[in-house]
Amino acid sequence: MNKQFKYLVLLLVVTTFLYLPSLKNKFNNWDDAAYILSNPHIELNKANVEKSFLQGEVHRMYAPLTALSNSIVYHFYGLNPRPYILINLIIHLCNIILIFIFISLIIKNPYVPLITAVLFALHPMQVESVAYAAGRRDVLYVFFYVLCLIFYIRSLERKKLHVIKYVLSLLFALLALLSKGQALTIPFTLVLISMFMDRKWNSKSFWLDKLPYFLITAVIAYKIFSAPQYAAGGFTNSSYMDSSIPVVNRIVYAVYGFVQYIILLLVPYKLSLVHPYPEIDGKYIIPGLYYFYIIIFSGLIYFFFRYARKNKFLWFGLAFFAVNIFMLLQLIPNSYGIMNDHYVYFAGVGIFFIIGKNVSDKLQNKKYVAVLVFVFIIYSIILSVLSFQRINVFKDSVTVWGDVIAKYPECYMAYNNRGLANYDKGLINKAMNDYTKAIELKPDYAAPYNNRGVVYNDQRMFDKAITDYRQAIELAPNYADAYYNRANTLASQGLFFIAITDYTKAIELNPDNAMSYNNRGAIYNDEGLYDKAIDDYTKAIELTPDYALAYNNRGLACYNNGLFDKACQDFNKAGELGSEEAKENAEKYCNNNKK
Repeated sequence: MNKQFKYLVLLLVVTTFLYLPSLKNKFNNWDDAAYILSNPHIELNKANVEKSFLQGEVHRMYAPLTALSNSIVYHFYGLNPRPYILINLIIHLCNIILIFIFISLIIKNPYVPLITAVLFALHPMQVESVAYAAGRRDVLYVFFYVLCLIFYIRSLERKKLHVIKYVLSLLFALLALLSKGQALTIPFTLVLISMFMDRKWNSKSFWLDKLPYFLITAVIAYKIFSAPQYAAGGFTNSSYMDSSIPVVNRIVYAVYGFVQYIILLLVPYKLSLVHPYPEIDGKYIIPGLYYFYIIIFSGLIYFFFRYARKNKFLWFGLAFFAVNIFMLLQLIPNSYGIMNDHYVYFAGVGIFFIIGKNVSDKLQNKKYVAVLVFVFIIYSIILSVLSFQRINVFKDSVTVWGDVIAKYPECYMAYNNRGLANYDKGLINKAMNDYTKAIELKPDYAAPYNNRGVVYNDQRMFDKAITDYRQAIELAPNYADAYYNRANTLASQGLFFIAITDYTKAIELNPDNAMSYNNRGAIYNDEGLYDKAIDDYTKAIELTPDYALAYNNRGLACYNNGLFDKACQDFNKAGELGSEEAKENAEKYCNNNKK
């Protein structure tokens, strides 16, 4: 074991150096936007924590512990991506150790845990969970998940249940469930482990010690599936989580995904942030190749029941993978795309375990030791090189979506999101081209109309902007951002009362957008409706306590309404938050014109 421990330390060092370039990566406009950049509840405060644990997140996930961890990092480091990614890397390193310990507990062969840990550490499909900030959900839930498994196994090492270790296992199960819904598989994985360890499945004790896990899982499952489905900020649109996908297609897609995940774990190629559904002219199709995957899947089922179940190591690895990937096969669409690489961050351990056991068995024959060691080292180096290349893909949003487009040239969503990234970089022409390409590929996709409308508005082409916003709203009637942006354009043209209608609709759809309240308040103030303006500014400040513009604007509304002391308080507060205009207003209205 001392030799294996040295190899494990070496693996941790190699993994650390491999992932160091990820610390230069920026936030991207995919999950990073939903979890951090555009998350209205990212501030670390009691109200946000309560909302997260009791209701869920605006990105439609119930993962309050992940949200809390991001809020803590935000509290200390703001929107600096490096600490988020560094913590992901640290947790990933911990997970490597925990996977090694877990496999060591269920099999006494010293090489299987090491080989499994090597593949888990270096595989390029793991990059998506480590090398960008939103990967926190994966590394964090797996950290607690594996601790749960370890303490569960340790609690049963004696004939009598070890209560403290068992309670700790339950605690870690709860923490894993609060980190990501993927942990709902915990009780089923425990069943597999118990069967693998030759516990009698038809005994009372076999099921009795798992009952609390099923109960905890049921409670969290209710929270996950009852979390409010926000329509805020464009996180939802007409093409995301599409429940209109025919049931037959879903089944075929699930079969394809199951087999393709295994293939990619063995031979990682064409990895992508998203693997979009196959479509032609806006209709979901089943490509001919997918029927070949049905044949492969049928062969796997036959192989499992005919041969694998006679080999406890083979059936355990396959069953472990199947249990932990089943929820994510899009039988019930819950993500954009047919597959997501990060879904196998933990499920892949089952396949890695099979590889580890087979390589270890072959090592028993001394004639093959040198060849096997050489081949495995080369394979590990190839995985490391591919991971290094994949880490660089996540440098920023442009590189991420450029990579998706290179692999899926018809992925309209990738063009839209690269357009957003180009717009943020000031590359307006490139952004416009990307939005237009997305619309050409999918004319009923709302997001690029809204985003192109923003560009038209910036270019003072207001009629074209309003036309695009109108089209976005027709395609996605609950698209809060489109109402908000159209309101801004209407207000800039002096159409204030029509703009108020759109701001009000945007607020109805997304009550957490402070800017909607601020901008509607500005119209109320201009129209002399000072009480309504003050109410809107106050709401904006409640949502965003450091919103300097809202403080300054409320100060103006208060001054206009004769509330001079309150006006001066707001001007001073906005000045403290860095508003130069507020400082000028304080000098003008408070210092020189004291009432």
